[in-house]
Amino acid sequence: MTLYDEMMQDVIDVHCHIDFEFSANERKREPEFLWLPKAEAMGVRGVVLKSHWWPTANVVPYILASVPTKVALWSSVTLNITAGGPNPCIVESCAQLGGKMVFLPTWSARNDVERKGFSHRLESYYKHHPQLENPNYYFLDEKGKLIPRGREIIEACKAHDLTLGMGHVSWQESLAFIEAARDMKYSHRLIVNHVQTHIIGMPVDAMKRAAQMDAFLEACWNALAPGRMDSLELVHQFREIGLAQVIASTDYFRPYSPNPAELLRMYLGMLHEGGLTKEEVRMVACANPAKAMGLG
Repeated sequence: MTLYDEMMQDVIDVHCHIDFEFSANERKREPEFLWLPKAEAMGVRGVVLKSHWWPTANVVPYILASVPTKVALWSSVTLNITAGGPNPCIVESCAQLGGKMVFLPTWSARNDVERKGFSHRLESYYKHHPQLENPNYYFLDEKGKLIPRGREIIEACKAHDLTLGMGHVSWQESLAFIEAARDMKYSHRLIVNHVQTHIIGMPVDAMKRAAQMDAFLEACWNALAPGRMDSLELVHQFREIGLAQVIASTDYFRPYSPNPAELLRMYLGMLHEGGLTKEEVRMVACANPAKAMGLG
């Protein structure tokens, strides 16, 4: 077993998009029943299956029925308008259907629309998407404080032992959620997703504030995509934030990329080359995701 094989043992990917999500013409290279056996062979402990469009709780049991695997496959819901929006009853239904994670709105978030995020990409999938009335969800009041509905979402996640990802809301909104969750003693179950992307653009000082309140900062493999950060720069940022609050994930999405396990192996290797030790890689890829998922 090589060093890179060792680093893959018991990893958890908290951000992996489902194969059949937007269009039959935009499917991934390998559906779940093909890559899950490979993930098991590589030592993956678990994966959170996500969709921008539909809850994945309905399909995960059928995927697992079609492919016996020791890899834990956890379902989730993203609180976009198509799933019912940011409503506590949607959180409850996710839990009742066996879900383990909730994401705040992505393409339905005001921040995503204003920063030309995924909401703009939907037009390439659907001819009539511009006719959809996007709710532009926003969670701060006129004083910059979290609105009551935001607190209700946190309370519902806590009541049902779910992890809450910040989706594509602004980093200012994320800090407000984290502050409220800290008051509820639940900020350790919050993850600020893909903080380095142009959609979020979270300043390092804000990342440090989030980490100080026990929230996790997620860095996805695409932070190291060509033209973005290099591994030395990203690892330096990890150390500024504090490795104990960093999570490495794939945000597996693009049809041309390797399957999730292979993509994560490549990413962790890049982080090791950027200066993380094997033990530090396992912290951000195994231990920290487990804590964020409430697994200890």
